[in-house]
Amino acid sequence: MLLGIRQMKRILVVEDDPDVLDMFETVLKEHGYKVFPLMTGRPVFRIIETFKPDLILMDIRLDGMDGRAIFQQLKSNQQTAPIPVMLTSGGFKEDYIMKDNPDYGDYLEKPFEVSVMIRKIEKLLEASYIF
Repeated sequence: MLLGIRQMKRILVVEDDPDVLDMFETVLKEHGYKVFPLMTGRPVFRIIETFKPDLILMDIRLDGMDGRAIFQQLKSNQQTAPIPVMLTSGGFKEDYIMKDNPDYGDYLEKPFEVSVMIRKIEKLLEASYIF
């Protein structure tokens, strides 16, 4: 039963636009995910320790920070490296991000369709349980 599995999944959403953060949180909760909304990347590692996300959805352009730099820190840390990360942005095309950065789990270009976001999240979560 996929819904039962999905209800156990935790998603950390890092987005500095409060309206977009609220939309992510609402949609993900409606799809059965437990969500921790975060408006800045500064406490990411502390939140990961307590919330223990199964996936991180993070904007590239954060207030005063670059989500790609946070991603690199996550992937260079042995404890956080296995967590799949989906980067989001309205300023970059998917081909550009994924071509030069194959380590990114996936990318969601804004604006987006909710069904596309959910499909990408499910794919990343399924792939993370293969290993």
